[in-house]
Amino acid sequence: MESKYIVQSNRINTPFSYTRISINLTLLQQAVLVKVSEHLQPYIKEFFGSDLCKSKKISRGLFPEAAKNSGVLQFNISYAELGVSINNYFSAAKAVEEVLEIQVDAPGKDENGKGAMIKYNVFTQGSMSSDNNTGVVFGLNPDVVDRVFDMSQDYVSHPDNITLIGEVEHMPMIYYLLRKSSGHKWNKRTVDLTVNKIKEYLGMITWANGRVLKEAYPKYSQFRKKVIETSIDDINRLKRKGLLDVCVSFEPVYNGKRKVGNLAFIRFNIYDTIDEMQKATNPEAYQASLFAKQEEEKMRQEPVIENMPRNGNSSCNNTMDISSHGWRGRTIMVPMLPASSQLGLTTSKRLTALMLNARNQLTKMSMTA
Repeated sequence: MESKYIVQSNRINTPFSYTRISINLTLLQQAVLVKVSEHLQPYIKEFFGSDLCKSKKISRGLFPEAAKNSGVLQFNISYAELGVSINNYFSAAKAVEEVLEIQVDAPGKDENGKGAMIKYNVFTQGSMSSDNNTGVVFGLNPDVVDRVFDMSQDYVSHPDNITLIGEVEHMPMIYYLLRKSSGHKWNKRTVDLTVNKIKEYLGMITWANGRVLKEAYPKYSQFRKKVIETSIDDINRLKRKGLLDVCVSFEPVYNGKRKVGNLAFIRFNIYDTIDEMQKATNPEAYQASLFAKQEEEKMRQEPVIENMPRNGNSSCNNTMDISSHGWRGRTIMVPMLPASSQLGLTTSKRLTALMLNARNQLTKMSMTA
C-alpha cells in the first residue's frame, strides 16, 4: 500500500553539467556536492533574471565575473548538513578529501604556452573544522566554474537530501538523467535512453577514436542488474515513503521481434503513483490488490461476531451472537460451521466462511420480517 506521507517540498535546482562530476562517488561524497549546490541557490535564482541567462553564448556560466574574482565562491557546510556526526570525523574527512580530488578538463595552456585541455580541480579549498557548526569550508576554483556550472545544459530540480535518503550510489544520477530527459515537470512520461548514453553520463564508458576504450558492465544483463534495477528500485522505495515525486518502470526495447541481443534502448516510464505504475505494468497484481482492498472494506462493514457464552445448554455451545447496526438490540442465533468442515482452513478463511453463513441468515430474516 502506498505511503500517505507528504512529499518533501525542499527542492533545489542544480545545473545538469554539475551533476556530471558525481561520477564514481559514494553517496556521502555526492552529499557534499549537493550541499554545495544548495548553497549556490541564490546565484541560480539570480541567473534566470540576468543578462547571462539571455546570452546567446554556447556556454553560459552561472557566475558574473565580479563574483568569480571577489572570493564569494567560498562557503561553510556543517557536518549535520552532510548527514554525519562530528564523532564520525574520519568518515567525513575521507569523503571531503576525495571530493577535493575531483577534476575537470577545461581549455588552457600547456607548459609550452600552447592551447590544450588542462585538468583542473573543481575545489581549491576544503578545510575541516573540529567545530560541528563550522564543519567544512569549501572554495570553488574560479578557473573552471563556467565549465562546471554551464547553464546552457539546463538544470534539474530534485530534493535537497536525495543523496542522504538514497541507498544506492547510482540512484541520484539516474534520477537526474531521467528528470533532465523528461522535462522540468516530468512533461514526457516515456523516456528512451540508449545504454551508451546512460553509461557516458555515469562515467562507465570511455571512447577513443570512435572505439570503446574502457567499459563497465559490458554485458547488458550485468548493467541491468547492478545499475538499472537497483537504482529504479531505490527510486520506487523512496516514492512509497513519500520522499520522491515519481516512480519509474523500465523495459528493454530491441531491434526486431526477438528480445535477445541487439538492444536498441531502454524505455523508462514515469508515473505519479505506485498504483498507477502497478496497473500499467502488472494489471493482474493490481486487480488482486484492488480486490483485497475491497474485501478488507467489506470486512469492516460486516456484523460483529462474538462467541456465545457456554451456559450448559448443548444446543447453544455451537452458536454465535451477531449484532449489527441494522439489527441492534436483537440476538440472532446462527449455527457455527461443523468442526469437520473447518479442517484444513486457515483462521482467516474460517472467519470468512462464518461471515458468509451469518450474512445468509440475516438475509433470510430480513425477507421474512
